[in-house]
Amino acid sequence: MRASTAIAGPTIGTLLAEAEARLTALDVEFPDASALWLLAHAIGESDPDRLEEHGEDAVDALAAERFWQLVDRRAEHEPFQYIVGLTDFRGAMMEVEQGVFLPRLQSERMCDEIEAWAKDREPPRDGWRIADLGAGCGALGISLALGAIAPAWIVAVDISPRALALIARNACRHGVADRVRPVAGDWLSMLRPQPILDIITSVPPYLNPGDERYLSEESLRWEPLETFFGQPSGDRLLAMLVDEAACRLRPGGLLALQLDADQIPLLEAYVNGDAGHPLTIEWILQDEDGDEDAVLAVRS
Repeated sequence: MRASTAIAGPTIGTLLAEAEARLTALDVEFPDASALWLLAHAIGESDPDRLEEHGEDAVDALAAERFWQLVDRRAEHEPFQYIVGLTDFRGAMMEVEQGVFLPRLQSERMCDEIEAWAKDREPPRDGWRIADLGAGCGALGISLALGAIAPAWIVAVDISPRALALIARNACRHGVADRVRPVAGDWLSMLRPQPILDIITSVPPYLNPGDERYLSEESLRWEPLETFFGQPSGDRLLAMLVDEAACRLRPGGLLALQLDADQIPLLEAYVNGDAGHPLTIEWILQDEDGDEDAVLAVRS
Protein backbone atom coordinates (compact mmCIF):
# COMPACT_ATOMS: atom_id res chain seq x y z
CA MET A 1 0.00 0.00 0.00
CA ARG A 2 1.41 3.36 -1.02
CA ALA A 3 -0.73 5.83 0.91
CA SER A 4 1.56 8.59 2.19
CA THR A 5 2.30 9.28 5.84
CA ALA A 6 3.23 12.93 5.19
CA ILE A 7 0.72 15.44 6.59
CA ALA A 8 -1.79 12.81 7.56
CA GLY A 9 -5.25 13.41 6.20
CA PRO A 10 -8.48 11.40 6.05
CA THR A 11 -8.40 7.62 5.93
CA ILE A 12 -8.90 5.49 2.85
CA GLY A 13 -12.16 4.18 4.26
CA THR A 14 -13.52 7.67 4.89
CA LEU A 15 -12.63 8.91 1.41
CA LEU A 16 -14.17 5.87 -0.26
CA ALA A 17 -17.40 6.13 1.73
CA GLU A 18 -17.79 9.86 1.10
CA ALA A 19 -17.04 9.57 -2.61
CA GLU A 20 -19.37 6.61 -3.07
CA ALA A 21 -22.19 8.49 -1.32
CA ARG A 22 -21.68 11.55 -3.49
CA LEU A 23 -21.58 9.58 -6.73
CA THR A 24 -24.60 7.52 -5.73
CA ALA A 25 -26.59 10.69 -5.06
CA LEU A 26 -25.71 11.89 -8.57
CA ASP A 27 -26.86 8.59 -10.10
CA VAL A 28 -23.38 7.78 -11.38
CA GLU A 29 -22.91 4.20 -12.56
CA PHE A 30 -20.77 1.88 -10.41
CA PRO A 31 -20.11 4.40 -7.61
CA ASP A 32 -18.20 1.90 -5.45
CA ALA A 33 -15.86 0.77 -8.22
CA SER A 34 -15.43 4.38 -9.33
CA ALA A 35 -14.30 5.47 -5.88
CA LEU A 36 -11.86 2.55 -5.60
CA TRP A 37 -10.22 3.14 -8.95
CA LEU A 38 -10.00 6.91 -8.55
CA LEU A 39 -8.45 6.72 -5.10
CA ALA A 40 -5.98 4.05 -6.20
CA HIS A 41 -4.95 6.30 -9.07
CA ALA A 42 -4.62 9.33 -6.78
CA ILE A 43 -2.28 7.56 -4.33
CA GLY A 44 -0.36 5.49 -6.88
CA GLU A 45 -1.74 2.07 -5.92
CA SER A 46 -1.73 -0.37 -8.86
CA ASP A 47 -4.38 -2.71 -7.43
CA PRO A 48 -7.63 -0.90 -6.51
CA ASP A 49 -8.99 -3.94 -4.65
CA ARG A 50 -6.20 -3.64 -2.07
CA LEU A 51 -7.68 -0.39 -0.79
CA GLU A 52 -10.50 -2.26 0.91
CA GLU A 53 -7.93 -4.06 3.04
CA HIS A 54 -6.37 -0.79 4.24
CA GLY A 55 -9.36 1.30 5.19
CA GLU A 56 -7.68 2.72 8.31
CA ASP A 57 -4.59 3.96 6.46
CA ALA A 58 -4.28 7.72 6.25
CA VAL A 59 -4.02 9.53 2.92
CA ASP A 60 -1.93 12.68 2.79
CA ALA A 61 -3.66 15.96 2.06
CA LEU A 62 -2.24 16.40 -1.45
CA ALA A 63 -3.30 12.92 -2.53
CA ALA A 64 -6.77 13.51 -1.06
CA GLU A 65 -7.03 16.74 -3.03
CA ARG A 66 -6.04 14.90 -6.22
CA PHE A 67 -8.70 12.30 -5.44
CA TRP A 68 -11.48 14.83 -5.08
CA GLN A 69 -10.48 16.45 -8.37
CA LEU A 70 -10.91 13.06 -10.01
CA VAL A 71 -14.24 12.56 -8.26
CA ASP A 72 -15.37 15.92 -9.68
CA ARG A 73 -14.75 14.55 -13.17
CA ARG A 74 -16.58 11.32 -12.37
CA ALA A 75 -19.50 13.38 -11.05
CA GLU A 76 -19.87 14.65 -14.62
CA HIS A 77 -20.38 10.99 -15.64
CA GLU A 78 -16.99 10.71 -17.33
CA PRO A 79 -16.18 6.97 -17.21
CA PHE A 80 -13.66 6.24 -14.49
CA GLN A 81 -11.70 4.07 -16.93
CA TYR A 82 -11.03 7.11 -19.11
CA ILE A 83 -10.06 9.16 -16.06
CA VAL A 84 -7.42 6.70 -14.84
CA GLY A 85 -6.48 5.47 -18.32
CA LEU A 86 -6.89 1.79 -17.43
CA THR A 87 -9.46 -0.96 -17.26
CA ASP A 88 -9.33 -4.50 -15.86
CA PHE A 89 -10.15 -7.18 -18.42
CA ARG A 90 -10.08 -10.74 -17.08
CA GLY A 91 -7.47 -9.76 -14.52
CA ALA A 92 -5.18 -7.94 -16.97
CA MET A 93 -4.85 -4.16 -16.92
CA MET A 94 -5.51 -2.63 -20.34
CA GLU A 95 -4.69 0.93 -21.24
CA VAL A 96 -7.72 2.87 -22.52
CA GLU A 97 -8.45 6.43 -23.55
CA GLN A 98 -11.35 8.57 -24.64
CA GLY A 99 -12.33 7.96 -28.25
CA VAL A 100 -12.01 4.18 -27.97
CA PHE A 101 -14.78 1.78 -26.95
CA LEU A 102 -14.54 0.47 -23.38
CA PRO A 103 -14.57 -3.35 -23.12
CA ARG A 104 -17.50 -4.83 -21.21
CA LEU A 105 -18.07 -7.77 -18.89
CA GLN A 106 -20.01 -9.54 -21.66
CA SER A 107 -16.81 -9.68 -23.69
CA GLU A 108 -14.99 -11.36 -20.80
CA ARG A 109 -17.61 -14.10 -20.77
CA MET A 110 -17.31 -14.47 -24.53
CA CYS A 111 -13.54 -15.03 -24.12
CA ASP A 112 -14.30 -17.68 -21.49
CA GLU A 113 -16.61 -19.48 -23.93
CA ILE A 114 -14.08 -19.31 -26.76
CA GLU A 115 -11.42 -20.89 -24.56
CA ALA A 116 -13.84 -23.58 -23.40
CA TRP A 117 -14.72 -24.35 -27.03
CA ALA A 118 -11.05 -24.57 -28.04
CA LYS A 119 -10.16 -26.77 -25.06
CA ASP A 120 -12.47 -29.51 -26.38
CA ARG A 121 -10.78 -29.52 -29.79
CA GLU A 122 -7.46 -30.63 -31.19
CA PRO A 123 -5.32 -27.54 -31.82
CA PRO A 124 -4.41 -26.96 -35.47
CA ARG A 125 -0.93 -28.15 -36.39
CA ASP A 126 0.11 -24.60 -37.20
CA GLY A 127 -1.57 -23.18 -34.07
CA TRP A 128 -4.76 -21.24 -33.55
CA ARG A 129 -5.16 -18.30 -35.91
CA ILE A 130 -7.49 -15.61 -34.63
CA ALA A 131 -8.98 -12.33 -35.85
CA ASP A 132 -10.47 -9.83 -33.39
CA LEU A 133 -12.62 -7.39 -35.36
CA GLY A 134 -13.34 -3.88 -34.16
CA ALA A 135 -10.69 -4.57 -31.54
CA GLY A 136 -10.76 -1.23 -29.70
CA CYS A 137 -8.00 -1.29 -27.10
CA GLY A 138 -7.23 -4.92 -27.99
CA ALA A 139 -8.56 -6.44 -24.77
CA LEU A 140 -10.20 -9.52 -26.31
CA GLY A 141 -7.33 -10.53 -28.54
CA ILE A 142 -4.66 -9.85 -25.94
CA SER A 143 -6.62 -11.74 -23.30
CA LEU A 144 -6.89 -14.74 -25.63
CA ALA A 145 -3.17 -14.50 -26.34
CA LEU A 146 -2.50 -14.63 -22.58
CA GLY A 147 -4.87 -17.56 -22.01
CA ALA A 148 -4.97 -21.28 -22.51
CA ILE A 149 -5.40 -21.16 -26.29
CA ALA A 150 -1.82 -19.92 -26.80
CA PRO A 151 -2.57 -18.86 -30.40
CA ALA A 152 0.04 -18.77 -33.14
CA TRP A 153 -1.07 -15.25 -34.03
CA ILE A 154 -3.92 -12.79 -33.67
CA VAL A 155 -4.79 -9.92 -35.97
CA ALA A 156 -6.51 -7.15 -34.00
CA VAL A 157 -8.41 -5.18 -36.63
CA ASP A 158 -9.69 -1.64 -36.19
CA ILE A 159 -10.21 1.35 -38.43
CA SER A 160 -9.24 3.90 -35.75
CA PRO A 161 -5.56 4.98 -35.55
CA ARG A 162 -6.08 5.72 -31.86
CA ALA A 163 -7.33 2.20 -31.24
CA LEU A 164 -4.45 0.67 -33.20
CA ALA A 165 -1.93 2.59 -31.10
CA LEU A 166 -3.62 1.34 -27.93
CA ILE A 167 -3.53 -2.24 -29.19
CA ALA A 168 0.19 -1.97 -29.81
CA ARG A 169 0.85 -0.51 -26.36
CA ASN A 170 -1.29 -3.09 -24.58
CA ALA A 171 0.29 -5.96 -26.50
CA CYS A 172 3.73 -4.72 -25.40
CA ARG A 173 2.48 -4.19 -21.86
CA HIS A 174 1.52 -7.87 -21.61
CA GLY A 175 4.42 -9.32 -23.57
CA VAL A 176 2.41 -10.60 -26.53
CA ALA A 177 3.46 -8.11 -29.21
CA ASP A 178 5.05 -10.98 -31.16
CA ARG A 179 1.63 -12.64 -31.54
CA VAL A 180 -0.93 -9.81 -31.45
CA ARG A 181 -0.67 -7.61 -34.51
CA PRO A 182 -2.67 -4.37 -34.88
CA VAL A 183 -4.09 -4.20 -38.40
CA ALA A 184 -5.83 -1.20 -39.95
CA GLY A 185 -8.89 -2.40 -41.78
CA ASP A 186 -12.62 -2.33 -42.30
CA TRP A 187 -13.67 -5.63 -40.73
CA LEU A 188 -12.24 -8.51 -42.82
CA SER A 189 -11.83 -6.66 -46.08
CA MET A 190 -8.03 -6.63 -45.74
CA LEU A 191 -7.90 -10.46 -45.81
CA ARG A 192 -8.51 -12.38 -49.01
CA PRO A 193 -11.65 -14.56 -48.83
CA GLN A 194 -9.72 -17.74 -48.13
CA PRO A 195 -10.09 -20.15 -45.16
CA ILE A 196 -7.08 -19.16 -43.05
CA LEU A 197 -8.63 -18.38 -39.64
CA ASP A 198 -9.71 -20.67 -36.81
CA ILE A 199 -11.48 -18.13 -34.59
CA ILE A 200 -13.08 -14.79 -35.38
CA THR A 201 -14.39 -12.69 -32.54
CA SER A 202 -16.13 -9.34 -32.62
CA VAL A 203 -18.12 -6.87 -30.56
CA PRO A 204 -19.42 -4.90 -33.54
CA PRO A 205 -21.55 -1.76 -33.56
CA TYR A 206 -24.75 -3.77 -33.74
CA LEU A 207 -27.32 -1.11 -32.80
CA ASN A 208 -29.71 0.22 -35.42
CA PRO A 209 -30.63 3.88 -36.04
CA GLY A 210 -33.05 4.96 -33.32
CA ASP A 211 -31.64 2.59 -30.69
CA GLU A 212 -30.12 5.38 -28.59
CA ARG A 213 -32.53 4.44 -25.80
CA TYR A 214 -30.46 1.35 -25.13
CA LEU A 215 -27.37 3.38 -24.24
CA SER A 216 -26.58 4.95 -20.90
CA GLU A 217 -25.99 8.67 -20.49
CA GLU A 218 -22.30 7.94 -20.02
CA SER A 219 -21.99 5.97 -23.25
CA LEU A 220 -23.90 8.56 -25.28
CA ARG A 221 -21.83 11.42 -23.96
CA TRP A 222 -18.35 9.97 -23.66
CA GLU A 223 -17.85 6.95 -25.91
CA PRO A 224 -17.58 7.11 -29.71
CA LEU A 225 -21.05 6.57 -31.15
CA GLU A 226 -19.67 4.84 -34.24
CA THR A 227 -18.69 1.93 -31.99
CA PHE A 228 -22.37 1.39 -31.12
CA PHE A 229 -24.28 2.05 -34.36
CA GLY A 230 -23.68 -0.09 -37.42
CA GLN A 231 -23.64 1.30 -40.93
CA PRO A 232 -25.99 1.33 -42.74
CA SER A 233 -27.63 -0.52 -39.81
CA GLY A 234 -26.63 -2.95 -37.10
CA ASP A 235 -28.76 -5.72 -38.63
CA ARG A 236 -27.11 -5.40 -42.02
CA LEU A 237 -23.64 -5.22 -40.51
CA LEU A 238 -24.22 -8.46 -38.59
CA ALA A 239 -25.33 -10.23 -41.77
CA MET A 240 -22.27 -8.93 -43.59
CA LEU A 241 -19.96 -10.12 -40.80
CA VAL A 242 -21.27 -13.69 -40.78
CA ASP A 243 -20.88 -13.83 -44.55
CA GLU A 244 -17.34 -12.43 -44.47
CA ALA A 245 -16.41 -14.78 -41.63
CA ALA A 246 -17.82 -17.84 -43.39
CA CYS A 247 -15.38 -17.66 -46.28
CA ARG A 248 -12.36 -16.93 -44.09
CA LEU A 249 -12.78 -19.60 -41.41
CA ARG A 250 -11.19 -23.00 -41.81
CA PRO A 251 -13.57 -25.98 -41.55
CA GLY A 252 -14.65 -26.36 -37.94
CA GLY A 253 -13.69 -22.75 -37.18
CA LEU A 254 -15.61 -20.51 -34.76
CA LEU A 255 -17.28 -17.12 -35.03
CA ALA A 256 -18.07 -15.45 -31.68
CA LEU A 257 -20.29 -12.43 -32.18
CA GLN A 258 -21.87 -10.10 -29.66
CA LEU A 259 -25.26 -8.58 -30.44
CA ASP A 260 -28.61 -7.61 -28.96
CA ALA A 261 -31.07 -10.28 -27.83
CA ASP A 262 -33.72 -8.99 -30.28
CA GLN A 263 -31.32 -9.58 -33.18
CA ILE A 264 -30.60 -13.23 -32.42
CA PRO A 265 -33.79 -14.68 -34.02
CA LEU A 266 -33.11 -12.62 -37.15
CA LEU A 267 -29.51 -13.82 -37.37
CA GLU A 268 -30.51 -17.42 -36.68
CA ALA A 269 -33.04 -17.24 -39.51
CA TYR A 270 -30.42 -15.73 -41.82
CA VAL A 271 -27.75 -18.33 -41.00
CA ASN A 272 -29.45 -21.52 -39.78
CA GLY A 273 -32.49 -20.95 -41.96
CA ASP A 274 -30.31 -21.07 -45.08
CA ALA A 275 -29.33 -24.68 -45.77
CA GLY A 276 -26.50 -23.46 -47.99
CA HIS A 277 -24.89 -21.11 -45.48
CA PRO A 278 -21.45 -22.39 -44.38
CA LEU A 279 -22.01 -21.34 -40.75
CA THR A 280 -24.31 -22.83 -38.14
CA ILE A 281 -25.19 -20.96 -34.95
CA GLU A 282 -24.76 -23.62 -32.28
CA TRP A 283 -24.74 -21.71 -28.97
CA ILE A 284 -26.38 -18.58 -27.62
CA LEU A 285 -24.66 -16.94 -24.66
CA GLN A 286 -26.38 -15.13 -21.80
CA ASP A 287 -25.27 -12.32 -19.49
CA GLU A 288 -25.43 -12.36 -15.69
CA ASP A 289 -29.13 -11.45 -15.83
CA GLY A 290 -29.99 -14.29 -18.19
CA ASP A 291 -30.35 -12.02 -21.23
CA GLU A 292 -29.03 -13.43 -24.50
CA ASP A 293 -26.17 -11.30 -25.81
CA ALA A 294 -23.87 -13.33 -28.10
CA VAL A 295 -23.81 -16.22 -30.54
CA LEU A 296 -21.20 -18.86 -31.34
CA ALA A 297 -21.33 -20.15 -34.91
CA VAL A 298 -19.23 -22.97 -36.40
CA ARG A 299 -18.02 -23.36 -39.98
CA SER A 300 -19.07 -26.67 -41.55
